[in-house]
Amino acid sequence: MRTLIIIAVLGAVLLSAGCTGSGTAGNDASQGALRTHYDYKEGWGFTLGCYGKVTGYVYNAGNVPADNVQLNFNMINTRSGTIRDSKSIFIGSLEAGQSRTYEAILDGECTEDYRVEAVFGK
Repeated sequence: MRTLIIIAVLGAVLLSAGCTGSGTAGNDASQGALRTHYDYKEGWGFTLGCYGKVTGYVYNAGNVPADNVQLNFNMINTRSGTIRDSKSIFIGSLEAGQSRTYEAILDGECTEDYRVEAVFGK
């Protein structure tokens, strides 16, 4: 029985190693009248393994519509500076004053630390 408990504890420690659920909140990026605010959180799941989740909103602060709005997210290894994963999110058209929410999942490795950067694209 004691061996079973030790194995269960070791298994739990191994499953949680690396992905501690860290991340950053309150990130902002802008291009012209377009603004985005996003949060990044690392996690682990049985089907996804270690991943990064980006959630946020994009806002058109201008006086004219913005067409073909796209956000590109890069998950960057903080140690090496290399890009581990990238996702593009097509937002579409945003009227003046309109906002839209989004979410993206980025693939990571459990033994690495990452940061996420957002860039507007067309």
